[in-house]
Amino acid sequence: MTIYLFTVQEEQRFSIKQIHKYACDYLHDWFPRLGSYAGFSNRLNQLSEAFRRFSASLFEDFLPWDCLTDQSLLDSMPIITCSGKRNGKVAKDLTDKGYCSTKSMYYYGVKLHALAFRRENKIPFPEEIQITPASVNDLTVFKEAWSEKTNRKFFGDKIYINEDFFLN
Repeated sequence: MTIYLFTVQEEQRFSIKQIHKYACDYLHDWFPRLGSYAGFSNRLNQLSEAFRRFSASLFEDFLPWDCLTDQSLLDSMPIITCSGKRNGKVAKDLTDKGYCSTKSMYYYGVKLHALAFRRENKIPFPEEIQITPASVNDLTVFKEAWSEKTNRKFFGDKIYINEDFFLN
């Protein structure tokens, strides 16, 4: 995790292959048992929960003073790995087929869901981010992950309209 964060921040290298090559070329004295690219990539994948907790901690630690913590914005966006006309071959355990109404297209991939604090006249500040398969409905993510948050007004697009859920 240290190698990854250092190389992204200081060296502006963003692909895992570039990060591994940099570590092999320049950081070998510090990490003599770095191993192969496949092993490095595998270890990074196993750290996904650590990265999630680390990013959540950053969101909390760097919360701007002007965030309206009683008002949250909800939205999602597709992360497309291939068009819906073909069968997805990348990250099959994470991706599936979904529909993006904004782009009027079917696609294979995942969806990034964001919950952010409202800031007046500024871009919202993220509170939580989730990644789900493309077929997962935005309202389902809200119900499972964020509906228990109290003393909060939520603002989202029309996919979040469900009177039965919100009146009960």
